[in-house]
Amino acid sequence: MITVNEILNLTLFKKFKVLTGKEYLTNTVTTAVILEYESSRIQYAGYCYGYFVLVSYFFAATNPELVNGSIRNLIQKHVSGIAIKLLPEERIPEDIIQLAKENHVPLLTFYDEFMEDLIININESMKTRAQYIVHEEKLNLILNEHKDNDEVQRIAYEINPDFKKKIICANLISKEVSTNLQVHTYFDSLMYHRSRMNNSNSWTFVKSGYNVILICSFDEQEIKDVHALSYIKEILSQNGFIPTSFFIGYSAEPVDLGRLKEAVHKAQVAGAVCQFQNMESLSYKYVGIYKYAMSIVQDDILCEEIRKKIEILEEYDRLHEANLMRTLVSFVSNNGDYSATSEECYQHTNTIRYRIKKAEQLLDLEESTADEEITMIIRCYHLIQSRIG
Repeated sequence: MITVNEILNLTLFKKFKVLTGKEYLTNTVTTAVILEYESSRIQYAGYCYGYFVLVSYFFAATNPELVNGSIRNLIQKHVSGIAIKLLPEERIPEDIIQLAKENHVPLLTFYDEFMEDLIININESMKTRAQYIVHEEKLNLILNEHKDNDEVQRIAYEINPDFKKKIICANLISKEVSTNLQVHTYFDSLMYHRSRMNNSNSWTFVKSGYNVILICSFDEQEIKDVHALSYIKEILSQNGFIPTSFFIGYSAEPVDLGRLKEAVHKAQVAGAVCQFQNMESLSYKYVGIYKYAMSIVQDDILCEEIRKKIEILEEYDRLHEANLMRTLVSFVSNNGDYSATSEECYQHTNTIRYRIKKAEQLLDLEESTADEEITMIIRCYHLIQSRIG
């Protein structure tokens, strides 16, 4: 399944123009067909929503009513989209354009491309999408259910039978706004590049929400000579991606294939922190305290508790213009150094101490662990905000 808009992002559809119906490019496509005028009798009974129909307008010179009548029939069947092959100087009758608007059918035009190639491009994309959706479901089985190492390894081989014994995982987060369309575009690009590779691969890209997980596998001998980040970037480049267009979080330390859940989790944590800190790449090895904060961020109940604490501080600031939040953020970023916080906030050290003590009272924190808890609250809140954004 694919949308008209996603079709327009495929390799062979870049030069297509939208004649009308831009607001209906989200129509879903389940079948792509060519309308054959050579047939002695055109049957429209099977055409319906879900069909994306390619039509040649070249017959209009000799039989305009056949062509225009066919397009009108397709529109009245509420197909998902119609792509019309016509010469640049040719025009579609205005009544057809108006009928398409009324029936929410986008009309597209093109000239250079072969219709058979377009059909193949759409079908290959839908086939690829079905495959990566299955792979995502299998990865979710590993991540969300309790499986022993043998079961994890079995499911992993269903994703890629060419996986080797040792793995490193990377979480690829787009630096642009992530959407389903963008993720689909990544996998369409992968399809295009992999169609030119005849060999099998011991690595696999798997969709994970709006992000992409790259699973790299090696045998015992290879792993000794591998530099994880360089290898990840090399695979990205080979498949038409620009490594710098992603935040790259990776697990770094190779583990057995049966520990895929652990490797993916570490890559996801590293990726989230990498995005939060606006870094090009980050190994889980250097995530630091954020590895503990992420366990809170991924828990909805604890997230809500963090938000409520922040709301208390923000409400106090709003009523008293006290700058408690700004002070706490500075205090945490300066690793609890009162002097550095004082300089950054342009306030006397005693003022900083007073504000922090006030925050502890407002949040009803235990005095002996207040500094640590404030640090965790602020760091978790920033991660939560980053995740939402």
